[in-house]
Parts: sequence; structure tokens; C-alpha cells
Amino acid sequence: MTQYTDAVEYQRRKMAVESWAGQIEYILGQKGYIEKAYNSGLVTREFRDGTFVIVSEEKTLSQLLLEAPNTI
Repeated sequence: MTQYTDAVEYQRRKMAVESWAGQIEYILGQKGYIEKAYNSGLVTREFRDGTFVIVSEEKTLSQLLLEAPNTI
């Protein structure tokens, strides 16, 4: 039964990291826009007139698996 332990632990870690990556790291409001940064590295700005800009793309899952805290 222990032959799948590594695969199960990998999936558990992967699911935890995906959940963690979707959480907001900070929200900043200034000069007519709201900036949101997520743990995944994604940074977006929404301006007062409704335009939406992606400032920074999110990292790949393999990068997130390496960079995410081990406590999650």
C-alpha cells in the first residue's frame, strides 16, 4: 500500500500550492487604480474607467512548487 505514497504526497502538495497561489498577497489603491497581487506572481490593475491590465504574468506550476512555503 505504500507504493503510492510519493504520488499521493505530490498531488496533495500540488493542490495546496494551487489553492495558495490563488490567494491575494496585497491590494493597493492609488492614483485612480486598484492593484491586486496574488501569491502566484500575477499582478493586475483595474482603472477607474473600467480598463483592466495585467502587469505581471503568473508563474508556472513548477516554479510555484519550488517557491511556495513548505508549511502549506
